[in-house]
This record gives sequence, C-alpha cells and structure tokens, in this order.
Amino acid sequence: MKVALTGASGHLGAALLQELCKRNILVKALIRDGDIRSCKGLPVEIINGDLMHPGTLMNECDMLIHCAALISVNGDPEGHVQFTNVEGTRSVIKNALQAGIKRCIHISSIHAFQQKPSLEILDENRKPIDEKGFAYERSKLAGQKIALEANEKGMEVLVLHPTSIIGPYDFKPSLMGKVLIDLHTGKLPFILKGGFDFCDCRDVANAIVNSLTMGRPGEAYLLAGKWHSIKQLATILTMVSDKKINPVEIPPFAANAGLPIVKLLARLRKKEPLYTVEALDALLNGNRFISSTKAMNELNYTVRPFEETIRDTFQWFRNIHYL
Repeated sequence: MKVALTGASGHLGAALLQELCKRNILVKALIRDGDIRSCKGLPVEIINGDLMHPGTLMNECDMLIHCAALISVNGDPEGHVQFTNVEGTRSVIKNALQAGIKRCIHISSIHAFQQKPSLEILDENRKPIDEKGFAYERSKLAGQKIALEANEKGMEVLVLHPTSIIGPYDFKPSLMGKVLIDLHTGKLPFILKGGFDFCDCRDVANAIVNSLTMGRPGEAYLLAGKWHSIKQLATILTMVSDKKINPVEIPPFAANAGLPIVKLLARLRKKEPLYTVEALDALLNGNRFISSTKAMNELNYTVRPFEETIRDTFQWFRNIHYL
C-alpha cells in the first residue's frame, strides 16, 4: 500500500504522518509552503506543490487521504476558503481518478452538519448545513459532495468528520493550539463562555488510517470526543502545568456587545479579531452530544481521556519551546 497525503504540513497531516509511518505504510506528502517540519525524521517522500498543482503526488499510489483545508472563523472575504476547500478538492479528486486511486479518505468537518438542536444526539443522519451556514461550513459540505461523486466513478470514497482537533504535532500552531499557548503564557486573560467537542489528533489519525482498509465506501463517519468548556480546558491546563490559569469568563451578552469593537480594533491593527460571530456561534451553539458509535463499530475508533490529550499537548509544546 502506498498513500498520497494532502495537507501534510498541517496539524492533522502531521499526526497522520506519524501514524502511517508507525505502521510502515509508504507515504507521499504534498507540501505547499515549504514547511517540512511534520516530515522531519520520517521516511516520507515529499512532493512540493498545491491542490491545484499536485504534480506527481499520486503516481504509484493506490490510496489518497485528502485532509488539506483552509479553516476560517472569519468569513471568506477574499474567496480563499471557497477556492481551497471546494475548487482544491475538485482538482484533487480529478487527479485521483486520472491516477487510478482505488480509495479516497476525504476529511470533512462536524460543521458540515446542522448543530441544532444542540442538546440532542448528532449522528450521521443529522441534516447537513443549509445556505444560511457560514462560509467555512458551506465549503466543507460542497467539498465532500464533490468527493462523494467520485464514489460512483470507480473510486471508493469515505468521508470522515472530526470535531475540534487538539493534540501534539501542532507545529504552526492551529487555532486551538494558539488558545492553549496563550492561556498558559497569560496572553489570553479572558475567555468566552461555551466550549467545543474536542477530539485528539492521534485518535483521529488512527481512525483515518484504519479507514484505508475498513469502513464502507460512500459512507460518512463522525469522529468526536466529548464536549468541554474552555473554562474546563483552563482548569486541566492548570493541573498539568502546575501554573495557576484562571482567565475571566465573559458571558454571551457581553461578548456579543463587544463584537463591533473587536472588529474595529482588528481592522485598525491589521490583525485577525480576537473572536468573531462564527467563533461565538460555535462556542455557544455547537452540539454537545455527538455520537461516534458508527466509527467505533466500523473503524475501531477510540477516544482517550481529555486530560491525557491536554497533558501531552502541553508537554509537546514545551519540548519544542513554544512555551
């Protein structure tokens, strides 16, 4: 077996490289920006390119894991989210079909599904996001539809939907990685009330690699963990780091009232806003009861304790001098 991997320099891509190499699976990794830290010390064939120009990525490969994506909680004013997640996927799938790839594992997102009602179980039967969804949500749904169309053209396609990924191997780092770092360094003195369903990147990577030989083509699988508030994350970080971390929790009404000021300050400073309406919606309205039963039964998906994830992530950031 030889696997072509997109998004190899990202957080999930880095965890996937670790899992694939641990199982002695040959890998060709697509690197867009020259950042090869995720490949360091691993027997990986690096292909320089991007989703629109994957070069020889899929030559001699029989499997594809497509996890490259652009995550946004601030709309899509310049069209980069749509271009990457939709047109990029279209390009990758076209190349995969031409290269004779036998099976494609397409990584979507839990946000391709409607989150409400947020206190009722969300599984693979939940309705997809509609036209009222945010730009990122709509782009992930459109991308997975493109991938699934190839399932009728001779290539097996499975779609996997992780929740909010956190864990080691977060080189760039990710949005949640930055939150953890800023909490520990004191750069985040306040937090928004609410939380996410967190999953460990290593558990997700394990299920994805399992899906190369397990699972049913044309099917979707949810990869969740458990819902935790940001306050709980700070509490666990205090325990594992031996540093008192006690940010002020801002109630929803205050956060909403502050949105115009936050947006204005970001525009004046030419930086990303501290939070957005999309981030608020995810924190407050994200589903709290996401079921991974199907993935557990068919992909041997397992979920480790959240405390272990935070401890290992903190230690990994410390080891590479991010803390």
